[in-house]
Amino acid sequence: MDDSKFVDLKAVTCGLVPIIVNHLDTTSNPVVEFQVRLGIREELMSGFGTGGNWDIEVIDDLGCDRLRFTRRRESDEDRLNIVEY
Repeated sequence: MDDSKFVDLKAVTCGLVPIIVNHLDTTSNPVVEFQVRLGIREELMSGFGTGGNWDIEVIDDLGCDRLRFTRRRESDEDRLNIVEY
């Protein structure tokens, strides 16, 4: 992905969600990937909820987890923030 951004946050143990949100708020890239330490997947996912303007995907990686955020395309429709099946 040549228009993606990659951020290594494996060493960060405190304040991870605000750091990620800051990166997302200040980038124009459509895809941003973060490497995070193993074992905190559930805490991170609960911290982001539905992800707002980003779709979130968790990917198993060697020695860490990767969070891939893909910017959602803007829609003319006002949609409820509900789970789609």
